[in-house]
Amino acid sequence: MNDTREQKMAAAKARMAELAARFIERSIGDLRKMRDDLAKLDAGDASALAEIRHLAHRMAGTGATLGFQALGEHAAGTEALIDALPGGVAPDAQARERLAANIGALESQLANDARRG
Repeated sequence: MNDTREQKMAAAKARMAELAARFIERSIGDLRKMRDDLAKLDAGDASALAEIRHLAHRMAGTGATLGFQALGEHAAGTEALIDALPGGVAPDAQARERLAANIGALESQLANDARRG
């Protein structure tokens, strides 16, 4: 266990890169789920909103932790949009459009981050 400082730094960087790759992979699946939940909202299922919020919240926190600042900010914006909606009812068409636009921005940012990664 006489690793040099450089070896420890290299190991830490490799671990962070692995975590970032896993985050990107999970986020791709989470965005698919968000799109599915948007379809449920369009059909009047208000409970799908909670799942979108949960996924956005997780993406915001993990993204910021792993250095995906812009993605984290887009996800936090999606979460804030949901928090501003009245609870217990499916959002109206205008709110669903804003939510879809936010999720679209998340998808674009994730694509950028995946290419960068």
